[in-house]
Amino acid sequence: MQTCRKQAETVRKSLRYVTNRKQLPQAGTNNNYANGLLLLALALFTAMDASAGSRSDSVYRCLDKAIAESDIYIARHESKINGLKKQLGATRSAADRYDIEFKLYEAYRAFINDSALVYLQRAIKSADKTGNAGAANKCRALAAFQCSTSGMYKESLDLLNTVDRNALGQDNIVEYYMAWHHLYDQLGFYSKVECLKQVYETKAELYADSLLAVADKNSPIYLQTMENRMYDRGDYRAALRYNDKWLKLNGDNPEGFAIIAFYRFLDCKMLGEEDEWTYWLAMSSLYDVRNATMDQASMWELANHFYSTGDKERAYNYINFAWKCADRFHTRVRSEQILPAFSAINDIYRTSITRTNHYLRILLAAISLLALLMFAMLVYVNKQRKRLASARNELSRKNRQLTDLNADMKTTLDNLDQTNRQLTATGDRLNDAIAGLDESNRVKEKYIGLFLRQCSSYIDKMDRMRKETFSMLKNKRYNELYEIMRPYDFRNREQKELFEIFDSTFIRLFPTFVDEFNRLLKPEFRIHLTDTSRLNTDIRIFALIRLGIDDSSKIAEFLHYSVNTIYNYRARIKSGAACDRDQFEDYVKEIGIPRKSLGSGEKSRCRPSEENQE
Repeated sequence: MQTCRKQAETVRKSLRYVTNRKQLPQAGTNNNYANGLLLLALALFTAMDASAGSRSDSVYRCLDKAIAESDIYIARHESKINGLKKQLGATRSAADRYDIEFKLYEAYRAFINDSALVYLQRAIKSADKTGNAGAANKCRALAAFQCSTSGMYKESLDLLNTVDRNALGQDNIVEYYMAWHHLYDQLGFYSKVECLKQVYETKAELYADSLLAVADKNSPIYLQTMENRMYDRGDYRAALRYNDKWLKLNGDNPEGFAIIAFYRFLDCKMLGEEDEWTYWLAMSSLYDVRNATMDQASMWELANHFYSTGDKERAYNYINFAWKCADRFHTRVRSEQILPAFSAINDIYRTSITRTNHYLRILLAAISLLALLMFAMLVYVNKQRKRLASARNELSRKNRQLTDLNADMKTTLDNLDQTNRQLTATGDRLNDAIAGLDESNRVKEKYIGLFLRQCSSYIDKMDRMRKETFSMLKNKRYNELYEIMRPYDFRNREQKELFEIFDSTFIRLFPTFVDEFNRLLKPEFRIHLTDTSRLNTDIRIFALIRLGIDDSSKIAEFLHYSVNTIYNYRARIKSGAACDRDQFEDYVKEIGIPRKSLGSGEKSRCRPSEENQE
């Protein structure tokens, strides 16, 4: 618990305070409206007492989408800044320039620290030109606060010493006390000299008391300071009560919501309410992204959480995004805070990639072994084919002997004639069976050859993928790697390629299948393919049945449909059969088999649609 509290305090004390004045919108009216709606929806969702786990998962999905679209939010914010800069360039009045320069400071405050300080300095000069001492001293206090936020404590102290407290007035004194409190709070937290640490902490408390004495008790700064005080005293329930008031006061303001949610995460974490703190941490991260906030702590705290739970992919994505934001905000303090987590997560992610490459090599070896086994199977099938050919030749020879013997035995002509007809019928059926075996062997040979070519193709593809993955990792092209490895697109490509290979191979093996299949159907139910090189789902299902795969579950697995869907396809096609529905699939299985002779019993099994055509 002590370690957890120490980490939480490091983040909490490095955060900027919100002020009691209205903040500048970060991403345009439409974006604020959308954020407000999202706030309302999430509040209703919470009120409906939905499970915390499902809430967090829903927010994680929103956060992933927001990170993917973060360039849009940043572009909107930069567009707002550019608009203010154009206004500034067209303004000559010192008072008007002060207003615009102050708005630019607010826009840059959590976006780019150096630019925020630049526009504060310009605002001070404009205020001095107009003789507005209150505004100039207020900007000095805010500049001091901005410096202490970014670790420039000496500069912050020097700026505060230049502030004329008497010129601030009641409206701006809060910023002054807030800047002193934050400076000494930071110095006390990071100081390694115990005697100085106590002095700084005492001064920080005194300035906090002064701030609370003059601040409106219903203002954000008052509620935030009181929540901090309760947190530091270990009264986390009281801290949460102040956070509730702060959250209610904030209303649907998306900017204020991000920092309120982060403080709520810290309170809930110290209370051990994991479902709650993971939800609020994710919400804070989501609104930081949507508000184009670069001075953030939520994202790398969330990355640490996923790192500890073993979700290396999300941890890596989040810490990378947090690092980019810290780099854009450009302060030493943020970079030093994020660097340990960034290094740890990056190392374990690289280890995971190395392990994945190892598994790929093992898979490549397994595929190679499977190819060898299939080659051995091909040799075995060829030997069996030769044995069947030999048996067929032997059977033909015995047939000839029986025919010669029948001619010599004229005394038993009647009995031998009956026997000869039976033997002839048996021989014809055997010939049909041999012809069917020849057809089966031909199909097997072509499919085995195709499988060997596909194995070789997949070996080459896996090797190319390994080389491309290694190249992307080496060149740090992580986004491209992510796009290539997205399971949905990869699966669709492979499935499409599989169907194309199956269709072309089946059509080569059974070029007349579609025509013969249509002869089994009534004219109004016949299927006409727009592309003769591709099969549709109806034909593909019965093509698999022709190949001997008549189990609906296996067909569904191959075509990636449900079993019920396959069943409905089969029933619909058979409802349009021009023959007995129960024998329809038996007729399909005979398509492409040469039938040179039919017994008397088989003559009655003519296909009805062919008879209708005649």
